[in-house]
Amino acid sequence: MGRVWPRLAVHRSVFAKLVLIMVVMAFLLVGMVAGFFIHFVNPVVAASVDRMLGDYAKRIAQDAPHQEEAQRLARRLALQVRYEGPDGAWTTDETLPTIAETLTETRSGWLRPVWGHSRYLVSAPNGGHYLFVWEFGRRAKAAHDRLLLLLLAAMIGVFLAAHFVMSRALRPLRALHEGVQRLSAGDLDVVLENRTRDEFGVLTDAFNRMAGRVKEMVEARDQLLIDVSHELRSPLTRLKVALALLPDSTKKQQADRDVAEMEAMITDLLEFERLSDPRALRTTHIDLVTLLREVAGSYEETPPGVRVEANPPEIPVDLDADGVRTVLRNLLDNAVKYSLPDSKEIVIEARRRETRLVVSVKDDGPGIPDDDLPHLFEPFFRVDRSRSRKTGGYGLGLSICKRIVEAHGGQIVAANNPGRGACFTLTFSVPPGGLGPASG
Repeated sequence: MGRVWPRLAVHRSVFAKLVLIMVVMAFLLVGMVAGFFIHFVNPVVAASVDRMLGDYAKRIAQDAPHQEEAQRLARRLALQVRYEGPDGAWTTDETLPTIAETLTETRSGWLRPVWGHSRYLVSAPNGGHYLFVWEFGRRAKAAHDRLLLLLLAAMIGVFLAAHFVMSRALRPLRALHEGVQRLSAGDLDVVLENRTRDEFGVLTDAFNRMAGRVKEMVEARDQLLIDVSHELRSPLTRLKVALALLPDSTKKQQADRDVAEMEAMITDLLEFERLSDPRALRTTHIDLVTLLREVAGSYEETPPGVRVEANPPEIPVDLDADGVRTVLRNLLDNAVKYSLPDSKEIVIEARRRETRLVVSVKDDGPGIPDDDLPHLFEPFFRVDRSRSRKTGGYGLGLSICKRIVEAHGGQIVAANNPGRGACFTLTFSVPPGGLGPASG
């Protein structure tokens, strides 16, 4: 059986909820860190740096440096200087604004901040002016940005690591879901490997014990039915002999019918148990379409009739021909039994889709109550609770159909048609060459 993983909505998936919580927490942490830097760290640092650089600019201006000394300062301190005054005009960077341009922006000798730069206009002792432009602010901002990016990268790393750890921690939950699906599909041999000793490990052990108990109960039920069936054969045989010695009468005929019905039920029970072993199949290479037309032909005179549609017109495959006939006759008998006076003919469709062989039986009857669909293939389950003579049967036909199809490695499902009636679909997996299970 292939790996099965739940297709759940986000609001119903524990893993999705935990991932969502982690994402929300990561965004909150990032927002908190970013807000802390933007609203607290950066303003405090910027104000401190601004005062420090302003004081340093005043000290430099008091020393009245000449152009060569200013160029040395520029190379060493990432500082650009412009001077205009009695000693002339010079600059270490031609892109700096003039003193006149700067004076239009200044207020009480201090300039409004420019992004990435700290600018200071300072009076010189000789009556001139120095314009100092520091790149320290831009470098400090770059350092802060790198620190923020480093923190973001660390958070992402922690998130990915937590996602990996959480995914491994929830692996037993996935295994439990797969085990529940297998058990609900009828696989009573499911046993989950337990690799943890936490709550999931305890839950896995409990599931294995439950699955083992369910298997024991089902096997005990089946064995009881088989034992009773075997034990009933002898008294039924004696009863048939006793009835044969009685004179003909209405009561004898009724007793004969009851004995025949009980004998048929016992035969079906034994056949049901035999089919639990896939080795009980007797597969041969047949043309499935020919077999379908053969079975449909026996209902030619039975209303509402049966029509076969096949694509392609020939489907060679290895199947147990008698078993497939049994399945088709059970399904067609039910379709005929529950047909309505105005029902259209029953349609058998056979389609080959790559490695799948699909056979469906569609009728135009009253359909199946939605509440009964999940229980339709259980032994002794009947949609008609009255078990009247008109509908007949005792609820083993569809169970036998399911056993036969699953013994071939396929599956059978029932559903109601969009309009009216029901549809039974048989699906078999076959190799691309057209052959089914190996003959045996």
